Amino acid sequence: MKEWIADFQKLYLRIINSIAFYPTLLSILFLIISLIIIQVEYSEYLIGLKEKLSIYLVNNSENARLILGTIVGSIISLMVFSFSMVMVVLNRATATLSPRVLPGLISNRFHQIVLGVYLGTIIFSLLLIVNIDAPDREFQVPSLGILISMILSISCLGLFVYFIHSISEKIQVDNILNELKKSTYNTIKEFDIKDDKKRKSQFDPKPNFEGWFKQKANKSGFLKRISYKSLAAFCQKNEVRVKMQIKTGTYLVEHYPYALTDKELDKKQNKELLACFTLYTEEHISDHFSFGFGQISEIAVKALSTGINDPGIAIRAIDLLSELFIQLILIEQQVYIKDKDDNISVYLKPITFEDILFQNFTPIRNYGKGDVLVMLQILASLEKMLEVDYEKKLYFKEIYNFLRSSIKCCEEQFDDNLDREQLNKIINRINLKLTNNQEFQLL
Repeated sequence: MKEWIADFQKLYLRIINSIAFYPTLLSILFLIISLIIIQVEYSEYLIGLKEKLSIYLVNNSENARLILGTIVGSIISLMVFSFSMVMVVLNRATATLSPRVLPGLISNRFHQIVLGVYLGTIIFSLLLIVNIDAPDREFQVPSLGILISMILSISCLGLFVYFIHSISEKIQVDNILNELKKSTYNTIKEFDIKDDKKRKSQFDPKPNFEGWFKQKANKSGFLKRISYKSLAAFCQKNEVRVKMQIKTGTYLVEHYPYALTDKELDKKQNKELLACFTLYTEEHISDHFSFGFGQISEIAVKALSTGINDPGIAIRAIDLLSELFIQLILIEQQVYIKDKDDNISVYLKPITFEDILFQNFTPIRNYGKGDVLVMLQILASLEKMLEVDYEKKLYFKEIYNFLRSSIKCCEEQFDDNLDREQLNKIINRINLKLTNNQEFQLL
């Protein structure tokens, strides 16, 4: 895979996630439609149709200019107001939630489509104004185009009403959290290995990586996406095996060894290998589920800050995180990539359950350790994870260690008898799932 393809993919991701993507496409579409309408407006095929619709058509040039001018001015006002509302949502999200949620809000398809229809209607109407009383036309007024413009303007009014409804919902924290949870949940499902053959490959013996060659990065950036197909194709083409040294979401520093290979690569091959990884700043949940965990966690931390001081949001975020953690327990991530000949060519370094748990629950615990309700919710979430993992015990050690740390934090923070009584109730429930030598002491 050539390096320029990776740069093109990076540019492509920036374009499709830009707030101007759909408005630009729709503006071009409306421009093309307007040119087509202007060309066929006076064709003999539409004369009969225009006669049937004559009661709805405008034939006076002054009235036509007045109608189109009114439409253009009104839609511009709607567009300015709608765009201002989008900016209000983004500013509020940055101030009260987290700047990391902005990519998801900016890429909201409905808001982009509404702005695109506004722009398209303005362009459509402006081109019609130019063609009124055109000297090279037999008919002086593009009456059918004006009718279409009026229909579009009425549609814009309907979209504006629904836009206000949508923006009022998007600005609510609960809805933002639910959208983040839903997107993260879907991405976790995508990372689950459903193929039994792939599940069996997880138990293939790992080779001895001693003596493998370090491959250093020639540029810096956040590793946000790995092209598994391109990576497997590169390995098969160059007859090489790769061992990843960094995880998705890690900041890759120039000259840092990001991978190991079982044979030495030249500079060209190293560039081709690095081109299989996309480095960019934005965090899109569709790239990896860990970004969704991080965004929900940051909202909880921001809610616990002195400036916001809203533990209710943090408790809600902890509930959603516990649901996602449970889903993470139930899946199995891919740790190998096989080529077309079914040979293991890449050894991945997936983000572990312990990493996700520590990175996302630790900040919440540290900021909310003085609030007994927050600590109760953290312990209750960990207790749910223990229950789900009770039979297989795949992540018992990780959950147990975090429980021990959290209970110790509660012991240091809370002296009130009522607070300790409530905490002890959850600790008793947790102890029911542990053996005698593992049980935690009550506060």
